[in-house]
Amino acid sequence: MELITPSEILRQHPSVQALSGQYFLIKYGGAAMEIEQTRQLVCSEIAALSNLGVKIIVVHGGGKEISRMIDRLGLTSHFIDGLRVTDDAAMLATEMVLSGAVNSDLISRITRSGAPAVGVSGRAARLITAQKLRGKNGEDLGRTGEVVATDPGIIKALLAASFVPVISPVGEDSAGNALNLNADYAAGALAGALGAKACVFLTDVAGVKHNGEVVASLTREEIATLIHDGVISGGMIPKVECALRALAAGCPRAVIADAAKPLIVTSAILDLAGCGTNIT
Repeated sequence: MELITPSEILRQHPSVQALSGQYFLIKYGGAAMEIEQTRQLVCSEIAALSNLGVKIIVVHGGGKEISRMIDRLGLTSHFIDGLRVTDDAAMLATEMVLSGAVNSDLISRITRSGAPAVGVSGRAARLITAQKLRGKNGEDLGRTGEVVATDPGIIKALLAASFVPVISPVGEDSAGNALNLNADYAAGALAGALGAKACVFLTDVAGVKHNGEVVASLTREEIATLIHDGVISGGMIPKVECALRALAAGCPRAVIADAAKPLIVTSAILDLAGCGTNIT
């Protein structure tokens, strides 16, 4: 498959040069990672943008891969209100998949597309400090965690050296125990801590839809109304909540976009019409 190159981006969007040196965080995961062609398309575009001087940070998920690994190991996946219950055995499988197989695949694709990428676990250099997360009714979710604090020093160092950091959403508590994190929440927290100009959530849908049409932009108040009315539901709720967390932490803009759309990352960071749903 033909890769996206810096010259192709410049030919279609010469204004991207004005973004050189600016930070943009890309969260990539879920069903959008399942299609080989889409995964390669996204990785080649990230590499092309990096070679144009845009500072791209990637946070990835891997829930489907984790479930497949748990099945292969003869274990059983358990969920409470959509949250994975991560016992010790499931945590080992989770870290193997996220910080191992998935992370390695993405850094290889980005590097082979022309930009050096480095895999980083959230446990590295205190990047993500976490604590155990409880269910809505106080249920014990095992080693499923939530972000408490971030220290993006290692990410800034990699960006300064022109590497593309690719972060697996595994955090660590104060005692050094690994915790499984929701990648959307990890992305939102890191986008704010880094002062990213935008946080882009790549999904398998074109954005938030209302009456069959993609909503171009939303505010916090409009999101609350759409959730209350049931327009925003299911897996879209954590995405808009994480987008709002990114804004609350200092990121000025978040975008929910379709990973399969050509040049979607470029369109999202340039805030072009039709790039998805902008949350400001």
